[in-house]
Amino acid sequence: MKKVCPVLPELESRKSSINQLNIAFTRLSRPFFLHSGFGKGLRVTYGRFFMKAFFVFTLVFTISLFPIFAFGQFIGDTVIVYVENRVEMKISISDYDKLRSSNDVMEAVNEFSKLLAEVTSDPDAPEVVKYTPGGELTIEPGNPKTIYLMSNGKLTDTGFRDLAIIEDESVLIELTTTNLANISELPLGDCLGKVITLLPAKRSWSRNLYYECVDGNVRELGERHKHNRLDFLELNVGAGAGLVKGNWVPDLSLGIGIGFNKKGLTRFPYISSNMMFDFSAENETNINTFLNIGYAWNPNKKADKNELLGFELGYLVSRQGELFGENTFRIAANWSPLKGVYVSPQLYISDNFDTAFPGIRIGFGF
Repeated sequence: MKKVCPVLPELESRKSSINQLNIAFTRLSRPFFLHSGFGKGLRVTYGRFFMKAFFVFTLVFTISLFPIFAFGQFIGDTVIVYVENRVEMKISISDYDKLRSSNDVMEAVNEFSKLLAEVTSDPDAPEVVKYTPGGELTIEPGNPKTIYLMSNGKLTDTGFRDLAIIEDESVLIELTTTNLANISELPLGDCLGKVITLLPAKRSWSRNLYYECVDGNVRELGERHKHNRLDFLELNVGAGAGLVKGNWVPDLSLGIGIGFNKKGLTRFPYISSNMMFDFSAENETNINTFLNIGYAWNPNKKADKNELLGFELGYLVSRQGELFGENTFRIAANWSPLKGVYVSPQLYISDNFDTAFPGIRIGFGF
């Protein structure tokens, strides 16, 4: 006969209390539980609220960076005027068309000429004069380098150069001459006014425009385009491989984008699709497809450099297997050091914002 031992009331009460504590602890700690596995890569599980907040913060932060990076690529225009063969006036501005709509630059040049006449200048030493309209004027030692020019087969000593710099938030004016005292004697403002009337129609390309002003007469010397690229429509087909949860996942990609160029700045919004082939299951191939929207730009001003930086947001539109959970998003930063070569660190957010894990992809396109 099987014997049944009675359970003491005190022991039964303790077991019940411990079970209740375990259940309560599990419910409270579940949103913040973290675990990892080397076989499947690092996986971090957060509470849904914190994952949504993280996703929104990352997206807003990424978008906010676009104008910051884009500003660094801007080349702008340059207008160069040679006045009476004695002064080179170089005006660097975001768009030369602004010279027509405002008299601020001409007024700054005229004001500087008047102020310089009141400042003692040393004709025997190179000097750099810096002036901020409405602000201070400073004088400091310049570059002692002596410049020789070839004339009729002979070298001629033209001496050193003085430099005057007028700068505010929207324009940079540089005046180069052999003697700063000459500036106050020359009709810089009048020459600049006549040059402005000869400026060509506004264009999106960055340009260097050259003029000469002698005896009140102004003529155009020509122009030179800076490093500009045309607007373009690009279709991109590529292949790559990524590391996701410790598994190498090859993929095929197809994308289309529009490249907008203005003053040397390339902006490149695009949409793309990635078909990722998962071979982690035995005798089975699962295909997961992401649909992406992205934005890229060129951080390098040189025309022969094809480097691109960008950000991308993707969503899993077709899911197979267990590599990804339901409602999977992907945030990626893209770097293309060479044309057709892409490196992309990634963050996947899955299972309705309950899980997140990193990934990385190397791709090739043409």
